[in-house]
Amino acid sequence: MRIAVCMKQVPDISVKGSYDKKYTIDRNKGAFITNPADEIALETALFIAENVLAEISVFTMGSTRAEQLLKDACALGADKFYLISDPLFAGSDTYATSHILSTALRKYGPFDCVLCGRRTLDGETGQVSGGISVMLDMPLVTNVVGIEAIKHDSIICSRFLEDRDEIIEVPLPSVMAVMEGMSGITHPRLPSILGLRKALSVPIELLNCKSLELTENEVGLTGSYTKVKNTFFPDWSRKCVFFSDVYDGVSQIIELIKKTNDI
Repeated sequence: MRIAVCMKQVPDISVKGSYDKKYTIDRNKGAFITNPADEIALETALFIAENVLAEISVFTMGSTRAEQLLKDACALGADKFYLISDPLFAGSDTYATSHILSTALRKYGPFDCVLCGRRTLDGETGQVSGGISVMLDMPLVTNVVGIEAIKHDSIICSRFLEDRDEIIEVPLPSVMAVMEGMSGITHPRLPSILGLRKALSVPIELLNCKSLELTENEVGLTGSYTKVKNTFFPDWSRKCVFFSDVYDGVSQIIELIKKTNDI
């Protein structure tokens, strides 16, 4: 089985000063960590590889500092490593990111299973796994919280829904978005001494816009369909208004609704 794991290095937003005055993440400040949900995606791949013969390839998109993520993945037992990095990729939204990752996966695939974390700390959209699924024409299973059985042409997994857990058999190849709190995976494993030594000289293949045969119009801000104009923390302050007359109260509420919706 060939498994691809898409991982991302994200800013540690718990560090003071991670946000600027517009509450935009400052990627030039603070420490960087591996996205927690992506760590669980790698753990899931390693779990599968412990039960069936599998090769694990790790793809990450970011600056050269993301090489550390790939070295950490090597120390844990992954096999092949790809750093997708190019200044032209800066500003890519989830659509452009999915397109870039899908192009890399198609170039080095085919893969039987593509594993992603359900969302990233810096974006919180949870859209990239779905984008990869559509662009590679592979079925997608979201909110995966457990691997029940692994067959030669399918994986039986459990997924978390709002009102229940669901057991589903997914045909391979497929894309799976896993959650933190995977059954049997309480926390990422620690690397072995042998793994740490191997990571010191791990071969990392660098992929850029040219090597992936992408154009400038397909990536970065130009290739993105969404633009973030501003981000902010909402004002959660509240106040109570009491009415002694029902009709007067209803009238004031209607005027407030009109004002709020600019009617």
